[in-house]
Amino acid sequence: MKGWDGLVSSALLGTDRRPVHFEELPEHIQERLGDGDLLDAAALATVYKRAGRTPLRDLEPMPAAAGEDRPLPRPVAIRRLAAMLGGFQTAALGEWLRAADERGWGVPPEHLPALADHARNRAEFRPLVIAAAGRRATWLADLNPEWKFLHAAESDDPKLWSHGNALQRRTWLRKTRAQDPAAALEALREVWPTESAATRAEFLALLAEGLSLTDEEFLEAALDDRAKDVRRGAARLLARIPGSRYGDRMTGRLWSHLVVSQGVLAVDLPKRVSASMERDGIDSQNPEGIGKRAWWFLQIVANTPLSVMDPAWPAMPVEGCAPEILQAAWTEAAVRERSRTWARELLTANASTGGRSAAELLRILPADEWVRAVTALKETIDLTELVGRLPVPWPASLASMILDQLAAAGTARGWARLASVAARAVPADVLDHPITREPTGEEDTWRRRLVETLIFRRELYEELS
Repeated sequence: MKGWDGLVSSALLGTDRRPVHFEELPEHIQERLGDGDLLDAAALATVYKRAGRTPLRDLEPMPAAAGEDRPLPRPVAIRRLAAMLGGFQTAALGEWLRAADERGWGVPPEHLPALADHARNRAEFRPLVIAAAGRRATWLADLNPEWKFLHAAESDDPKLWSHGNALQRRTWLRKTRAQDPAAALEALREVWPTESAATRAEFLALLAEGLSLTDEEFLEAALDDRAKDVRRGAARLLARIPGSRYGDRMTGRLWSHLVVSQGVLAVDLPKRVSASMERDGIDSQNPEGIGKRAWWFLQIVANTPLSVMDPAWPAMPVEGCAPEILQAAWTEAAVRERSRTWARELLTANASTGGRSAAELLRILPADEWVRAVTALKETIDLTELVGRLPVPWPASLASMILDQLAAAGTARGWARLASVAARAVPADVLDHPITREPTGEEDTWRRRLVETLIFRRELYEELS
């Protein structure tokens, strides 16, 4: 409102330092002010501001949003959703949305704006909110630029690839790649020369879905791209294609620097990085904590197909470099190829995982092996660090094991971190664990918070059933 800031300044600084200029106020306030002072003017201005404004005219009403066919869950479930949106047990919001979607329930439309606000800075929630919004997603996206991620719901129209915004184009390419990898590759080929380096790198990463030898020619050409991020992205994808020329080149380099003789792995570290090595994504700049030559060798091993190496190697002695270099490289390769055989061997050998975690190897194994592996690994690895990096919900067997341990742990503070992780990771069929029926006392301990969260989540599923 005109003149309001001047009144505030005069009140803060004093009328001697900042004289009041009543003439800056709206005419209606001046008429009623008469001989009044600063406080009178402030009172009139406050009422004036609260009184509203003249209605706008000749406006076109907003088009109505499309309707939804999904039924709504019971009122008690909707009240729980509202409570979470209001800040109570908000961490379970994604679980509520996922459970409701799986059971065919819709979301009351009045809660969609709050859900969109919640997801705007939380990428992991966006698919859930898009599903919850249903046919109303694009309608909402047009109302608020901060909700533009909802445009991803509209991804089938081929025109989005040529005329859509950045999000719509990525969504279209991702969906097309999942349905018809060859068609997605051809669409990308057509626009590739005209895209920016950042866009090329983003689109290239989407080719990870449905990757095959059909993509090799395109990715080999991308190794010569002028943008570093594009070249490295192409190298990462080529390393994942069985039988690729890239894999053959890395295999040749491996055997140039590694000899297996009389049960020993003898390493001759590279002395330089050639132009062809750089083209294949070998980074010449070593990170802190590792020598240059060891870093170059680690990358060679990490990008060599595991099929040319023996899973027995992690148990063999190493000469010419620290064993941890090879162990970290094999970990990278095992994670890339999702090799259960190598994951088991590396975990059994208690191998160094470099920049990875043991949990990344553990998650490659079948879920029914997790309990046995965790039982062995917790002797050398912090249990919370290990299970806290596993995908949720946990298998029922692992969840029961962890809750059994917590039930027997008393209230010692050292268990608080594990309890916090377990409270969100336990699957629905273990939420009725006996620990939820034990007395927790009046004190606000980790045990009480764990039990309250498990019960809250159990009731969530019961209300949506």
